[in-house]
Amino acid sequence: MTTRTVLLTSHKGVDLHAATAVRVMKDRLAGGDRLAALHRCEFHVLADGTAGWSAERLLDTGRFFNPNKHHYGIFAHAGDGAGKDTGRPLPADWPGEIRSTDLETLAGDATGLYDHLLGGAVAAGYTAVDVAAWSRDSAGPVTSGVLWRLVLRAQPEEAGALAETLAVARTRKEGMLLNPHMEAWRTAVRPGPGRETP
Repeated sequence: MTTRTVLLTSHKGVDLHAATAVRVMKDRLAGGDRLAALHRCEFHVLADGTAGWSAERLLDTGRFFNPNKHHYGIFAHAGDGAGKDTGRPLPADWPGEIRSTDLETLAGDATGLYDHLLGGAVAAGYTAVDVAAWSRDSAGPVTSGVLWRLVLRAQPEEAGALAETLAVARTRKEGMLLNPHMEAWRTAVRPGPGRETP
């Protein structure tokens, strides 16, 4: 398998995309009353050995990371890439081993950094579902997309289906975060303390 560099970036301040989306989802979508919080990262995946590209270039180009508004984490993941698959689970070890971050206190804690970039650890009594979405037609050395964390008042065994109902736009009352005709996606159910993964 190829090792891939994964760059995650999240806003230092209020993420207006997530703040606006969560209000609309709670008020207008079926199941929205069970959505406790919504957080967002951008992700960029680069296969190692891609000529002229590196983790440093991802940070330096200005297209993927702005130090004035983003925190970041760079991870190395030995696994499959985004591909065209839809609906499959994210790998259990995604995004992989931490390589660097601007959050020095989390530099040795991949799980802590990942959770921090997505709004913090999942609280007891809640289940989070992470939804990674990207363009089906993405081409080039870097696959970019959006990683959403939906924090739900739901048991782990029902959280995946509820998150898909809230995320995947299929009807006027169902989904808002991704277009299934243009985007592929993968998910991960992440229960809070005291709950087990289904």
